[in-house]
Amino acid sequence: MSRQRIGIALRSGVARLGGGALVVAASCGGTRIGPPRSGGPPTVLLVTIDTLRADRVGCYGRADAGTPMLDELAARGVRFAAAHTTAPLTLPAHSSIMTGRSVPAHGVRNNGTFALPPEIPTLAERFEAAGYATGAFISSPVLKRRHGLARGFQRYDDAIAEIPANVGRIVVHYAERSGRETVSRAIAWLLDQEGRPAFLWVHLWEPHSPYRPPPPFAERFRDDRYQGEVAAADAALKRLIDGIASLGRADGLLVVVSGDHGEALGDHGEQTHGLFLYEEVLRVPLIVSGPSWGVRHAVIEELASVADIAPTLAELARLPALPGTDGLSLAAALAGGPMPKRGGVFAESWLPRFDFGWSGLQAYLSGHRKLIRAPRPELYDLEADPEEMHDLAGERPGEVRELTSQLLAEVSRAAAASRGRAQVGATEKELETLRTLGYAGTGRVVEADDAVDPNRADPKDRVEVVHKHDRALFLLADGKPLEARTLLEEALEIEPDDPALLFQYAQTFIVAKDLPGAERVLRRAVRVHPDYGLAWYRLGQVLAQLGKDEEERAAYEKAIEHDPYNVAPRLALAESLIEAGQIEKARQVVEAARKLAPEDEQIEALMARMDAARSR
Repeated sequence: MSRQRIGIALRSGVARLGGGALVVAASCGGTRIGPPRSGGPPTVLLVTIDTLRADRVGCYGRADAGTPMLDELAARGVRFAAAHTTAPLTLPAHSSIMTGRSVPAHGVRNNGTFALPPEIPTLAERFEAAGYATGAFISSPVLKRRHGLARGFQRYDDAIAEIPANVGRIVVHYAERSGRETVSRAIAWLLDQEGRPAFLWVHLWEPHSPYRPPPPFAERFRDDRYQGEVAAADAALKRLIDGIASLGRADGLLVVVSGDHGEALGDHGEQTHGLFLYEEVLRVPLIVSGPSWGVRHAVIEELASVADIAPTLAELARLPALPGTDGLSLAAALAGGPMPKRGGVFAESWLPRFDFGWSGLQAYLSGHRKLIRAPRPELYDLEADPEEMHDLAGERPGEVRELTSQLLAEVSRAAAASRGRAQVGATEKELETLRTLGYAGTGRVVEADDAVDPNRADPKDRVEVVHKHDRALFLLADGKPLEARTLLEEALEIEPDDPALLFQYAQTFIVAKDLPGAERVLRRAVRVHPDYGLAWYRLGQVLAQLGKDEEERAAYEKAIEHDPYNVAPRLALAESLIEAGQIEKARQVVEAARKLAPEDEQIEALMARMDAARSR
């Protein structure tokens, strides 16, 4: 999409934040809002569409978007034109959607190695306690139940087929579940809930990279595969809503559709998402439709957050309020009343810190002003500059200080509400899956309270590095290690000691079955970054293939020392110890792994092997 067209689309949503913010299509005096009193059991449908950029939806200004279902819902409901995510990453954003909390408040900072602390209440728990049937149907392993979002759901369907590809004992997993399959499972579950009120969450993955739209969208959007996936997600949404109607639940249906974050598509130098906090990844569609619930037709241009979804649904369904929320209930606005007063909307990303060792980023939007807190802060006027092309930080230092103070106060307040430890162990399968989906997936542990570190590299100074890294990941996933290696060598000329680059550089040798080459690169990585647990783990795997058993086990022990929440090196060490006949030591290692990942099926397999070895 051209910059001009992006500007038109963004101006339709954020250009008038300062005034005339609420456009209501119908009078709302005395409107009753809440579950319908007749027409069958209430059904609350929450649909999250992964990686859905707002300006790629028809009702948000995109011509020929291929989104008739989203457009229809907006035409008969409320469209929030300036809704923003709390983080440009799937798991942190969904944690906000389900709890009403920002990232500092729920503590889930990244994909893969975090889980929602058990003491934080979820929206699903509220619905379950109120007697609703609760079901969730997930389309990506990023949201597997072990990450904490399954609490309160009587059915949490995350059974996603995976295709393993072996390189010796090193296995890469590719995860797949289409929106069509996810929707079919959701409708089948809802069929069994006849006569019961229901809360149904359906997560659609299609717009996420790699972009491979199914027919007929592959042909229609052959020059824009991302848009083809957006259209495929819209078709899955239509099939879902039609299926619910066929069960006789249309009259009592409340629908909330939201993106979890957007997609950069090359804007500001980013190809996908996670690295920056510009509008193309923060601004998402948020649409609410439910005439029988008192929801009127309106376009609301004031700021909103995905963290508003949980408190809004709790109030609409007359459930007890969730404690500690940063989000605000939008229920009154849905009935034509005013939006709640708020200081601003907050977002952050730790991905640059976890995956590359650079500074993380934070953003704060207040009215039409937007601050990006970074080693070199940025300030934008979204009314005059919706494309964020003109940084005003140098011209308006007073506003930078003002918004920074507001941002830090928000973070401090939110962090005070976060009590539990959110970082958890990740299995090797999960880390590999993250890498095939375009994330660095390093699994590194970061012990820090502040995402922004002025002593680390500013991500905007490393755009070329990230571009080469991202392209290399996709080439690796497509089985082209030599082409990927060339790109990574170019990136390493710029950042010779970058941990993510070194790790993926080693991967190119592994996929090409050049294990001595992989050993050489990984030894370089752990020499430069001796605390890089995942590199130690991968080195151990390579050494095992090379028959260097003692060095293999020493590498695994280093991995455990520096990456204590990662289950994979513990299981690999246990397997090596079993093969060496050190059964009791292996059992101790497996028991420690069980505490981190009690649901990992490999643990039971190792236990069985040890029992068999003992009985011989």
